[in-house]
Amino acid sequence: MTSLSADDSYLDHYGFSHDPFAARVPGFKFFPAQRKPVLGQLHHLARYSQLLLVVTGPEGSGKTLLRQALVASSNKQAVMSVVITPQGTADSSAVLQQIGQALNIQHADFDGVMAQIVQLALTGQEVYLLVDDAEQLTGAAVETLLRLAAGSPEARPHVFLFGEDSLVSRLEALVEGEERFHVIALQPYEEDETREYLAQRLEGAGAGLETLSEEQIARIHEQSGGWPGAINLVAREELIEAI
Repeated sequence: MTSLSADDSYLDHYGFSHDPFAARVPGFKFFPAQRKPVLGQLHHLARYSQLLLVVTGPEGSGKTLLRQALVASSNKQAVMSVVITPQGTADSSAVLQQIGQALNIQHADFDGVMAQIVQLALTGQEVYLLVDDAEQLTGAAVETLLRLAAGSPEARPHVFLFGEDSLVSRLEALVEGEERFHVIALQPYEEDETREYLAQRLEGAGAGLETLSEEQIARIHEQSGGWPGAINLVAREELIEAI
C-alpha cells in the first residue's frame, strides 16, 4: 500500500480525526525542553549584543516554530516584529520593500528604513526583523541585512535569519573575519523528545502513543535522526506499513 492511496483507509483504520503526521496540523505546537534555552538565548543576544543572529538546521528541524515562538514571546508593547518570507530568491530591494510595508514607509530604501527604525526607537519601540528560509536570500540581500543589524549610533533593528547551514559560509565570506554575526545550530530531538512529540501528534488526532509499538518508536527515532519533519514522514510510513 502506498502513502498516496492509503490516506482514507489509514485514517479509518486507526480512527484518526485527521492525519497526525501531516506537515501542517492547525494549532499544533510542540516545543521540547532543549529548544527553550535557545529561545532564551535569542532574546538575551537581541538585548545585549549587536550581532546579526543566525539559527541553522536542516529542512524540517523546527526553525519556523522557533521563529513563531520568538515572536509570540516578545513584549508586544516594546517590540515590533517584521517577518520576511522570501518568495523564491529574494534580492535586497524585495527585502527592503517587505520591511517598508510592515513599517509603513513610503520610500523603502536602506536610509528610509533606518530613519523609521530610529523614529520608532525614540518612542521606545524596538524592531525585530525575522527572515524564514534565509538561504534563499541573494548575497546583496544578506549584505543589506548585515548593514541593518549594525544599525546607527541612534538605533538598530535586531535581525534574525532562520536558514540551512549553507547560509553560514555565505555570511563568513561577506564579513571577512569580522565578528558581525552569531550562529545557533538547532540539535535533533533526543529519543525521549521524539516519543513526547509522537504522543502529542497522536493525541491531537484522537489516539495515543500505544498506537505505535516500542520497536516502531525506536525505528522512527533512528531513521528520522530526531528531526521533526523526518519524524512525521517515517511515522506515517510505519503506520501505513502496519495496516
